[in-house]
Amino acid sequence: MAVLHRVAADDQILLDGLLAGDDHAVASLCDRYGWQVRGVLTRTLGSTLDVEDLMQETFLTIVRKCSTLRDRKAFRPFVVSVAIRVARNELRKRALRRFIGLDVAPELPVTPPHDPAARQAVDRVYEVLSRMDADTRVAFVARHVEGFELTEAAEICGCSLATIKRRLAKAEKCFEAMSRGDPVLSKLLNAEGRRGP
Repeated sequence: MAVLHRVAADDQILLDGLLAGDDHAVASLCDRYGWQVRGVLTRTLGSTLDVEDLMQETFLTIVRKCSTLRDRKAFRPFVVSVAIRVARNELRKRALRRFIGLDVAPELPVTPPHDPAARQAVDRVYEVLSRMDADTRVAFVARHVEGFELTEAAEICGCSLATIKRRLAKAEKCFEAMSRGDPVLSKLLNAEGRRGP
């Protein structure tokens, strides 16, 4: 509990510095949240391409928009929500580039190459996710990959609780339907089903 209070207090100091235009606060923001922003972007996009540029875009947006934060205690969800929005915009841009026929580099796996079974499973997961629209995919990642509670996921995705539930139902139905025809994913789903909630 003391750790949570210290993190919240540190975030308040960080936010005060950002609001004051302190360059050290910007560096602290990148140091403290760089790993999380990178993780959100990589896991949402299923790719390491352009992550450095997207991280910079995320941090610039955080610095520009932190003055709009209504609940100063919600700084971490604010950071994640900005990263999610940057990833969603990138997904939409990729879809548009594909639609108009521009070359889009293939998504790169996010698992280490030393575990071929895990790499194959993750590659298949991202293949399924790539068929979802941006809002549905982002909702799925926020809830099932990042592990946010429903209310947090809704806030991070910038939608109501009812909307996040609809998006998740659509994502889960789509994911399950596409996974059933895939031997690697159906094996994983069956293992999850046997394990129970």
